Amino acid sequence: MEDKSNSNKTPTWQNCIHCPNLLFNSAVEFERHIQQKHSIKEGSLILCQYGLNGICSALQFGDLKKAGFKYHVRQYHLYKTNATDDWTFYSSSQNLPAVLNDPNRGKQSNFFTKTWGDGFVDKVEIYPSPYLPEITLLHFESYCKKVSKRYRRHCQLKENVPAKAKSPVVEAVCDIPNIFYEQSLALNDPQNFSKVFPGLSNTQDINSTIRSLQETLSTYLDVVEMKISKQVAQKSDAFFHAMLSHDTIMEQMARAVKTVKITRKDITGVKQNLTESPLKLISLTRINHNLNNVHELLKLIATVQQTQPMIQLLLSTSDYVAALDLISSTQKVLSTRLAGIQAFRHLSPQLTEMKRLIHKMLNNEFSRFIVTDLNRPLKDLSELPDRDKIVSIVSGILRLREFDFLDIFKTEAMTSVQATIKQCLIEIISQRDGGNEIVLRGSNADTWLLSNEGIVFLQKVTPNIINLFKRILSISNLILDISQMSDITGSDSEEVWSQEELTLIDEKIKKLIASLSDYSNERCANLIVTKTDKEYALTNLTQLSKLSELTESFSRQCEQITGHYSNAMKLALRSFAMKYIQNLHSERRLQLTSALNAERWKIAEVPYELQSVISKICETGEIPMILFYESGKSDGKYLVINKENYAVVASVQLLIKILFEYCDASKQSPDIVQYLVHCMLELTRMYNSRCCQLVLGAGAIQSAGLKTISTSNLALVSRSLQVILWLLPLIIKLLEKCHSKELSLNGFNSIENDIAGHKKEIENKICLIVSNMLSSQLGGWEAKPPVPSQTFRNISKHLVKLHEALIDILPLEQIRSIYMKVHDNFKDKLREQLVKMNIVANGSPQHGVVTSELTFYLQTLKTLRVINEHDTEDNILYDIWLN
Repeated sequence: MEDKSNSNKTPTWQNCIHCPNLLFNSAVEFERHIQQKHSIKEGSLILCQYGLNGICSALQFGDLKKAGFKYHVRQYHLYKTNATDDWTFYSSSQNLPAVLNDPNRGKQSNFFTKTWGDGFVDKVEIYPSPYLPEITLLHFESYCKKVSKRYRRHCQLKENVPAKAKSPVVEAVCDIPNIFYEQSLALNDPQNFSKVFPGLSNTQDINSTIRSLQETLSTYLDVVEMKISKQVAQKSDAFFHAMLSHDTIMEQMARAVKTVKITRKDITGVKQNLTESPLKLISLTRINHNLNNVHELLKLIATVQQTQPMIQLLLSTSDYVAALDLISSTQKVLSTRLAGIQAFRHLSPQLTEMKRLIHKMLNNEFSRFIVTDLNRPLKDLSELPDRDKIVSIVSGILRLREFDFLDIFKTEAMTSVQATIKQCLIEIISQRDGGNEIVLRGSNADTWLLSNEGIVFLQKVTPNIINLFKRILSISNLILDISQMSDITGSDSEEVWSQEELTLIDEKIKKLIASLSDYSNERCANLIVTKTDKEYALTNLTQLSKLSELTESFSRQCEQITGHYSNAMKLALRSFAMKYIQNLHSERRLQLTSALNAERWKIAEVPYELQSVISKICETGEIPMILFYESGKSDGKYLVINKENYAVVASVQLLIKILFEYCDASKQSPDIVQYLVHCMLELTRMYNSRCCQLVLGAGAIQSAGLKTISTSNLALVSRSLQVILWLLPLIIKLLEKCHSKELSLNGFNSIENDIAGHKKEIENKICLIVSNMLSSQLGGWEAKPPVPSQTFRNISKHLVKLHEALIDILPLEQIRSIYMKVHDNFKDKLREQLVKMNIVANGSPQHGVVTSELTFYLQTLKTLRVINEHDTEDNILYDIWLN
């Protein structure tokens, strides 16, 4: 019986609203379907999703455990009322998302501030699609006519259903016990017997009971016969039809039996010919295939048995790659096709050990080849005499994917570099004087070369090292070429080398070449520039320049060959050069200071060696990169510069030689040259300053024992400073040419200004000395006969002596400049003296005396050719009589 709560509900578990094709036979199947397909589990809770849009209308009751979920399904989904279901907001055909997404409405804007209702959103007319045809009722007219005719006929047939006119036949009802309808009626069963013959065993009047039982059974028989006759009457047509067609059916059955026999015979033939034979053929084919596999396996076993002799044969012909390929392929076959064969259980470890021995043998062969190739005579310029052998060795090593042979290569190459350097070192040391025994051990850490030996060493070792690097580079390039071969890097059937492995080889070789370049540079640098003792010092900066040039050539050639620039040698040479230049500069500064202190400020003869260099500079207009001092001619009295004679002192010649020596070393690195510039500026500034102290400051009276500083001394200093001013721009030009933007040359402008100022001071000093002498003579002068007076005779003598002192030292233009200054000072003093003596140009006798004196004075100046001869006396003396 159903529950009372469901008495007014009809079952809906036959169908699912989400799965209409499914039919359920019971409510239990429907419950299981909802639980499996239309619910989700969250921990121990079950959330029902049976409803519209996948949400249960009774959601607040669905978040239950399993027992409560069954109650929920039975309560809300198993049955439904005859009336309409309860309405929920899920039953609504319009909700807020539907309204907002309605395509009939316009773009939604400011809907948060609108009032809910029909006008919540704007209406927008949607135009019909241009891709859909316009459908009207005319399209359905023919269909409606055809269907309407059938519908009217259907309604007529439905209304005029013919009623059966036969009246029911009332028959006597006699129920026959069901026991008589059973197929097996066992009367030996006491229960069946008592049911068939009821009361037969318990009655006393057996005759009457038998008689009554016979009547009952007769009645049952009559009822059965009546039902049989009734059934026969109902099926009489079919019965008589069957009887009439009995013979035909028997004939058809006979033909069917014959056909079945023929069919069975044909089937038996088909079975024998088309089924059993192909099946037997398939079996034979499989047996043949298996036998072929066994045969191939036996052949493979026989081939594998010959692996070790074949490997020995390949190794004897130096075909290492083929031997390693054979080992790899054999191991692969042993691990795949011959896996589990006990006869070969020891073969794979044996092959692994053989591969290890091949690796060791290849390393030894490679080392032996490297030693032989790198230690060939230097005169042998062939690239790789035994190329095929090294190709075979390197191919085998790379096939093993072992890169430790590069370490062997590096070690042997370093040994060869060290041996080459040692051989050159022995050749140089053996040529030294003395019979000292030469012992070189280790890395020659206790052996150094002298300065000139370092130059010779670089000249010897550079081509040897470069030739050695060419051999090393040839082997390296060959290794790289071999690493790109397809039989080394693997094919599609083998494990292919990755790009990382190829890059690793390239990087290792580049690092190897770079390390060898650094090593050779460091070894040569340690031999040449480590010592700084005097016995190992250079004799001059020319040797330093030569050493620097050879060092740069060595580094540049190494870079061209190896592609790696090593600055170890240049750094060591720079450090050595800085120390050497510091010591040399100290010596040159002390030498120049001593020369200045002992300078007598006399004209010194100019050596031809210095004059030859100056002449070469005047011809080219610049200081050459390499200075050549010629000899063989006598010394000159003057230093000739641009066909002009310069009288110079010995100290300025020494300064010029030192500056030339520094210029000759300008081919060094910018750091060294910058220090050389500092040294040049320091010596030039010191020379200028010391000249000022010794000459203008009269320091030479004490240092050199001079009695006085004469005008010739001053003129000689001025002329010497002019030589320095001529030389400084050439030095700047040379430095800018060698190191255009790497040096700071601002100090030269400052020193030029200082020297020019010093030179001007010297000229002023000369003018002052002469002007003072002339002024002292004018102090005792009286404008009286005789004419010329003794005063003007003395003035004339002083002017002549000044000219004699300057004429061999200074150029004529500079002398004229000095005399014009002296003349201007003389006119000023004479004007003052005339004012004191109250002499004016009024034609008086005193005026005539003064005019005669001045005529004698001007005649002296004209004789000395220090004034322009074409100027008249009035032009020369026009301002003497001015107030």
